[in-house]
Amino acid sequence: AVSCMISGLLGTSTSGAYIESAAGIRDGARTGLAAVTTGLLFALSLFFIPLVEPLQQLRFAYGPALIAVGVLMLDSIKKIDFDDLTELVPAFVTITMMIFSYNIANGLTAGLVLYPVLKLLTGRWREISGGSVVLAVLCLVYYIFGLPH
Repeated sequence: AVSCMISGLLGTSTSGAYIESAAGIRDGARTGLAAVTTGLLFALSLFFIPLVEPLQQLRFAYGPALIAVGVLMLDSIKKIDFDDLTELVPAFVTITMMIFSYNIANGLTAGLVLYPVLKLLTGRWREISGGSVVLAVLCLVYYIFGLPH
């Protein structure tokens, strides 16, 4: 949770912190040592930025990696409840916003705003957690004041 807050302050998406944590736990990491090792390796990778910076102009160099990540993310679609529009519509908007805005954080924030709004509009407000409301308000603030142009 702390890494998610810090990633927000640093301007990165929280999904990266979550994915790193989930991958470590899946592979047997139960202590904070995996997170520390990951952090140290990320810090070490900063020294290689001058070497890979020229590759930014070569879009084909990282395109296959992005496609592979997208395919891996598609696995989660089968977990969506397609019979419940209050679940389906936020998931669909999240996915399409990620694609069309070229930004995972924009897609996530759109879904986090839409989910409680749809639950409220359909009279299912009891299904909305306090955390969902807080996240929706923070995401609205992001869209109103902080969305990059």
